[in-house]
Order: sequence, then structure tokens, then C-alpha cells
Amino acid sequence: MTWGKVYWSIFLIAVSLEFIGPEIAALLTNSKNTLSDYSWGKLEILPGEHFWHHGAAWLLTLGVWGVIVFWLTAHIWFYRFR
Repeated sequence: MTWGKVYWSIFLIAVSLEFIGPEIAALLTNSKNTLSDYSWGKLEILPGEHFWHHGAAWLLTLGVWGVIVFWLTAHIWFYRFR
């Protein structure tokens, strides 16, 4: 066994619990404390806003998120980009 198998298992569990715990607590107590509400405020997103009304920060973060999701999916599940 290499150190990576132990490290990544512990890291993924810890990060998941660190995120899920506060997010569930926020959803149960005050939805204004969630990551999504924080993001909507920082990206200046209003309810019912059309796609083309968003700013550069929204487009940039959407692009970065899309690249990361595409890359991780291809890399981990389809063994690409090695």
C-alpha cells in the first residue's frame, strides 16, 4: 500500500464531512448561510434572471467549474489525461 491510498481516503472523507455538516445545519436553520446563497450574493445573481444578464464573474466561474468537472470526470472515471 502506498501513502496515497490512505491520504486520499482520509482527505476526501474529511473534506466531505467538513462541507456537508455546516451546509445541512444552514439548510435546517437559515438558508441564508448556505454556500449557494453566498455565491449568489457574490456573483450578483437575482432570482429569475436570464442567462445573458449575468456578468463576467458569473461566466468565468461557470467556465472554470465546467472545465474542472469535465477534466475530473474524464480523468477519474475514463482514465484520460494521465
